[in-house]
Amino acid sequence: MKMFKFAKNTIVAAFALMAVAGLNITPVKADGHVMVEGAWARAATSKVGGAFAMIHNHGKMDDRLLSAASPVAKRVEIHTTEMKDGVMKMIEQKDGIAIPAGQAVELKPGGYHVMLMGLTGPLVEGSVIPVTLKFEKAGEVAVEVHVKAAGAMGGMKHDHSKMKKHMHKTTD
Repeated sequence: MKMFKFAKNTIVAAFALMAVAGLNITPVKADGHVMVEGAWARAATSKVGGAFAMIHNHGKMDDRLLSAASPVAKRVEIHTTEMKDGVMKMIEQKDGIAIPAGQAVELKPGGYHVMLMGLTGPLVEGSVIPVTLKFEKAGEVAVEVHVKAAGAMGGMKHDHSKMKKHMHKTTD
């Protein structure tokens, strides 16, 4: 019990330090094996938008991003972008996205992403929108998505080189 309390306090302190340093890192669960990092979206005035992030699976078992939801959109789907017949198309991933054990999957423009459809208002640069990601094993995870400029191509940049190894208690 003392070791769990120490690990939990260490995790909380590490994320507090990262927040003070201006890093956009959002842990999925303090006791989970998945971490969402650098969640962002492009500013949008249309009825659709995309959200992106890096998803790390620090566990020993594969997980799967099954779906997503947000109060800023009437419908939210998990998509990928593929070239079909010379045209780039967004394809819904009805079975979700595999997040292999010990690996990371990047949601990015031109690849996997969270599609926000039927936006209830514009995504304003500098604002933060709530998105809930649903994982097969990690369950539902609330993520704060930072809205960047309309033409943004990447997430928040940050430097892990000065940080000690992340401590995560796994549930598997």
